[in-house]
Amino acid sequence: MNEKIQRLSDLIKVFGSWSKAQEILFLLHGLKEVVRHGFYDFELKAVEEFCSANNIFLAKSPFKIILNENKEINQKFSNLGLKSPDLSDNKGMSMIYLSKDEKKAHLAVYYEQTNNQKELGLLLGYPSCCVDYFCQNFSASNNNPEIASDNIFTNLAHREEDCVLISHFPCKADCSESIKIGKDNLELLQKIESERAKVALNVLKNTDNLQ
Repeated sequence: MNEKIQRLSDLIKVFGSWSKAQEILFLLHGLKEVVRHGFYDFELKAVEEFCSANNIFLAKSPFKIILNENKEINQKFSNLGLKSPDLSDNKGMSMIYLSKDEKKAHLAVYYEQTNNQKELGLLLGYPSCCVDYFCQNFSASNNNPEIASDNIFTNLAHREEDCVLISHFPCKADCSESIKIGKDNLELLQKIESERAKVALNVLKNTDNLQ
């Protein structure tokens, strides 16, 4: 592995945000087995070159996601989008699945294409209790099933500030499996990206944005 590219500052140049870069860091260090993110066409070349240079398999969705920009006034974050089969539509983003295991990257494509949210969530490493929570609560009318949490490991209130320690919706603030994932992620950040870990902790301790 290229030691230089392990730095979040370098990963951000490729993947575009702290949270995306963190997940790639976790993938490189074995904390995640599969990462799923959306990228627009102009972003894909850098991502593909990175994967080729770092022995990461990349699988691409056979559709694009057109994000719903008509958010409610009080809704801070939208996860709702429409699938479009038109791969030439530059307004849509392709969903990209990254893994060190080629089979798992392609399996993620299959689960998303068949709308098997449960198996996709499990493949992405989310706790089964949280996957069940998401499947039971996510809908077009509730596309942000975020729980209020003052626990730094399950606090998603600062997503718009690009600051989280987990990448899934926890089923409850004190979900033990989600907290373990958050702690493992923080431990890695403290080990190799101590300044980012300090910033994240300072932001996540701020509970002003709780619902």
